[in-house]
Amino acid sequence: MKFRSLFLSALCGLAVSTAFTSCSDDDEYNPYEYGSSVALPEHRGLVLNEGSFQKNNASIAFFDAVMDTTTMAANDLYLIQNKKQLGDTGQDLISEDNNIYVSIYGSSYVAKLNKAGIEQTRRAFGNDLGQPRYMAECDGYIYVTTYGGYVVKLNANDLSVVAKVTVGKAAERIDEEDGILYVACGNTLDGVPDNRMFIIDTKNFTDNAVKLVDVCDNTQLVCASDKYVFIQGYGADWTNTPFWVYDIKSGKAEDTGLYATYAIATNDDNKAFAVYSKTIWSEDWTSSTTENTYFVYDAATKTKTDVTSKITSAVSDLASASIYALSEGENGSFYIATTLYSGGNGKVYHFDSNYKLLGSFTSWGQNPKKVVVM
Repeated sequence: MKFRSLFLSALCGLAVSTAFTSCSDDDEYNPYEYGSSVALPEHRGLVLNEGSFQKNNASIAFFDAVMDTTTMAANDLYLIQNKKQLGDTGQDLISEDNNIYVSIYGSSYVAKLNKAGIEQTRRAFGNDLGQPRYMAECDGYIYVTTYGGYVVKLNANDLSVVAKVTVGKAAERIDEEDGILYVACGNTLDGVPDNRMFIIDTKNFTDNAVKLVDVCDNTQLVCASDKYVFIQGYGADWTNTPFWVYDIKSGKAEDTGLYATYAIATNDDNKAFAVYSKTIWSEDWTSSTTENTYFVYDAATKTKTDVTSKITSAVSDLASASIYALSEGENGSFYIATTLYSGGNGKVYHFDSNYKLLGSFTSWGQNPKKVVVM
């Protein structure tokens, strides 16, 4: 797709200092579509910033997904469009059918936004369901994991509760592949280790149909392809980060013997891209440094390919930065998000499938949790 300019002052009627947009050569794109009060790029990306717990500073930043650039003006899309804060602790963000869905853990709700970020409806999660965590979409429904021990099925149009199934008390990440949901469950909230992955057929969404697979303790992350589910956990005592693989055809899960902090699926159904962040403490335990190792794991051949030098030669800071998220992009590209925690805005780096740096930009918020391209 070709774009005439990142900043369109005359056509879009907006000063360069306040916002930006990208318009196609045929000039048919309206940067204020869907009722937006700010000019938005036609091909846009969104960054969910988790914020700091109990600070009510979660936010959604937007960027030009072609140019990998953001406006220099205020960039809290939800605040701009809705005239209120997003809430406390942004947990997950997904897009489907020109809509945006966001889960806010601390404020305990899931909201549906239109493509411009304007809220259409929301679903509050009370004590009966537990606070919402992560989401997946399938066939017109949004599936939400909760710290009440459920996967809750919501109608994607009005967010009404359709059904729920019982899983582990601390249900975490969820992914969907071919109508099947894979759910990671962390340690129970009373501290008891949980080493189960739950498998749920969306066409038989009942407690009796749920299948269980034993994997690593304190499972946090699942990412699924047609053939494998890649699984990451924090271990029973939170001292290691085991990396497992579940073979969908055989129904067997096994430890790879590797460690990972975050992982995403690649365009190759056999492979995942992962990062392992190792914290190295000083002798007196008063300071620490981080050492990041980036690798691709091939589940079919059970081999690891280290790509650390390719990543860090492009961005030296990624050798020791605090990684907060990996997100899938388009055409095999991916995003690495880093954090300063409560010390300032995070940063997002965009790489292509050959580990070439395509661009980087501020996340305009604390603790960037997820990148989504629309």
